[in-house]
Amino acid sequence: MKRKTGFLIVMVIIALSGDVVVFAQSKKENKPEHQPAIAKKDNLNRTDIRNHKQGLWFYEYAAHMGEPHYYEYGSYIDDKKAGVWTKLDEDQRLLSTENYLRGQLNGTSQYYEQGRLVCVGNYRGLYADGKYDSIWVTSPETLEDSLVMVPTELGYTKHGVWRYYDALTGQLTREEEYQVDNLIREQEFSHYTRSDSLAIRKRNDNLPHNKKGYARPPAGKRKSLID
Repeated sequence: MKRKTGFLIVMVIIALSGDVVVFAQSKKENKPEHQPAIAKKDNLNRTDIRNHKQGLWFYEYAAHMGEPHYYEYGSYIDDKKAGVWTKLDEDQRLLSTENYLRGQLNGTSQYYEQGRLVCVGNYRGLYADGKYDSIWVTSPETLEDSLVMVPTELGYTKHGVWRYYDALTGQLTREEEYQVDNLIREQEFSHYTRSDSLAIRKRNDNLPHNKKGYARPPAGKRKSLID
């Protein structure tokens, strides 16, 4: 994708503690390979006396090793991602919005292609202090609930319903349900546009058994069949 010339203005407006934060960044400078360009503003990208990231942070990542150029912003609490984190492509169209809790993906996330929604799904973060966290799951066969031990080193799992959409029409194409990364249900959906429906109707009308005169009795015999 051709880079835009001149200055690239990226506006991030987020209500934080009752204040509106506005960030404007000029054209990206040359940075080491795939290292984010970090905004330096009084109200952005702050660290505390322990050097822990706090509050709103904004990054710009250069294209590298097949990965596209993109922007990312969201908030930290004690050096861990928290709340909604947003990614934008080079043209400032949505790539994703993801929810974080204590540094792990948790809750609903949305993914986009060229700014169009293609996927909505749910994650469950893992937070136990030990090696394992426990998650309640329901057996799809017996409907019985049970606790499953999950290694915390995984960080998070797919847990809940995931829906996939056609980027052009916005129609639901597939639905999946996960319990701790295990797929327990899936369903495909088919949709027809108006033009598709007309084409199907025309094809059906041209089938032999739908044509006029097909399988009708010979002339002179019809009356007796009706009587």
